[in-house]
Amino acid sequence: MSAASNIHSLLARLLPARIIPVPIPPRQRQHLFTGVGLPSYCGQLGERPGLVNRLDEAVDLQAVYADLRRLALAGNIAALNDLGWIWLNGKYWLADTVLAGHLLRMAALQGNAAAWFNLGQQHYFGKGVAVCYEQAAECYRQAFEGGLLHAAAALGDLFEEEICDAEQEWMVDPVEALRWFMRGAKLGEARCRFEVGHRFLHGLYVEADIKAALYWLELAAAAGVMQAAEELAVHFSSRNMARYKGWRDQAIQMGSNLALTMKLEDQVQR
Repeated sequence: MSAASNIHSLLARLLPARIIPVPIPPRQRQHLFTGVGLPSYCGQLGERPGLVNRLDEAVDLQAVYADLRRLALAGNIAALNDLGWIWLNGKYWLADTVLAGHLLRMAALQGNAAAWFNLGQQHYFGKGVAVCYEQAAECYRQAFEGGLLHAAAALGDLFEEEICDAEQEWMVDPVEALRWFMRGAKLGEARCRFEVGHRFLHGLYVEADIKAALYWLELAAAAGVMQAAEELAVHFSSRNMARYKGWRDQAIQMGSNLALTMKLEDQVQR
């Protein structure tokens, strides 16, 4: 019997027939803490995954669960990750971090990159397990190698984070953080492109390079990263009024309070 067959033979015993929904009206679920990790299918930056919309708007969560359970038992690895992700967070039905870990590992071992990422989040936040940055980093690496580009941003963040727990063997490494941000940026990850541009602009752990900074920041802003548009507006505010106003107004459209304040100050100074 294959490993995949063994995994699926366990699911019928692991997955309960019914779930215990969190007693929150459907329209209010989206206002709750969104939790950690990712469902299997995510859109572009700022877009809500279809599963999240379905769960937020569901009148009968049991029916949604029954559908995901059926798919998982039929061998759908994405559904397996999604169930693990939901149980990890406990936003839609009561959390079970032990069960979540089992399901996520099953999905990860079958090649689901989002499941590797979610396991990294579980170890990073200590949801049902001890906090372990080394384990989180390894899971993020697996997610990145599996094609989840957002994992590069998570690794970059991780290598810049200081921890106070003396029992954890973890060293801050800004150069390694930049290396991961650069890997993600070159493959098109928007957040990584902002981080690389920010570092080139300010000479953080790399020699300052305005041309490279503007290249990466403009790509990030075009992909919807508000902080990149803010950086560009601030940069051009004393250099090029037309480009300053263009990026300032684009940042405002993205919801930037900083850019709105800049525009109000401009109007006062007239």
